[in-house]
Amino acid sequence: MNVRAIHRALCASLAAMVALGGGGVLLHGCGDATTGRDRVHFNVRVGGFDHAPGPVTFSNDQGWTITLTEARAAVGPLYLNTIEPTPCDTCGAMSIFHRIETTLVPRAWAHGQDHLGSGEFVGQVTRQVEVDVLSPQLVEVAGGGDGIDATVRTAEAWLYNRDGSLRGAAIRVAGVAQRDEPTAVEVPFEGALVADESIVTARAPLDQARRVRGIPAALTLTEGGTLVVRVDVRAWFKGADFSELADRPTNGAGRHAFTPADNVGRAFINNARAARGVFSVTFQPSQRVTRN
Repeated sequence: MNVRAIHRALCASLAAMVALGGGGVLLHGCGDATTGRDRVHFNVRVGGFDHAPGPVTFSNDQGWTITLTEARAAVGPLYLNTIEPTPCDTCGAMSIFHRIETTLVPRAWAHGQDHLGSGEFVGQVTRQVEVDVLSPQLVEVAGGGDGIDATVRTAEAWLYNRDGSLRGAAIRVAGVAQRDEPTAVEVPFEGALVADESIVTARAPLDQARRVRGIPAALTLTEGGTLVVRVDVRAWFKGADFSELADRPTNGAGRHAFTPADNVGRAFINNARAARGVFSVTFQPSQRVTRN
């Protein structure tokens, strides 16, 4: 991933926003429209949700017990915004028709995020790190983040593919899904979220479809503190029915591969980009002691 190219593109986009009256924006190296507020530098650490290390087992709403044995994600870049998140009541109050649409059609971002305007970017993490999100161990992001001492309301995560163990994907998973009724079945599976044309819709071109907007993040940036980002894999397979995969032949690894064209793949791609239930973003102020 060419982070510098991404950063230049974002700066150009924000500059255009300001020219059109989009409000003050601060990104290090993009100019400063934040007179009267101090710049801060902070550490950034990323990991899985807090649990005992190892495979993660959970159940979804379709009656499947899922054990993930592999889950790796490319996290970053991240941007911190002053705009308020969607009220949670709105997130959960989907009609049955909206739920069906969400399962059948890949969406650009989580429910209710269409209301999000530009807000004001007050923090940024421009580097990307690959993380084993089955591990609660936090991984340091080289270079940390920059911003201003302002109150943040939401975070925005951008999904970019990465080589190495992710093999050209933004997220890659493997595991086993089991269900006892109506008949006992076990489905070893694997798959990935690839940020490419497969997640594009008529309403959302790729540059929008890769963005997870409106992640709740109530915090204030301060010098020397630490931004902590955790990813909860247990929400990734909500609505997924693995029965469809069970009817297919396995691959060379003995697993059924899901794709964006099937029920499991669509559910995974939608849920992995949800603003709520997947990402946790908090901030720990510096504990430095000031000596007199």
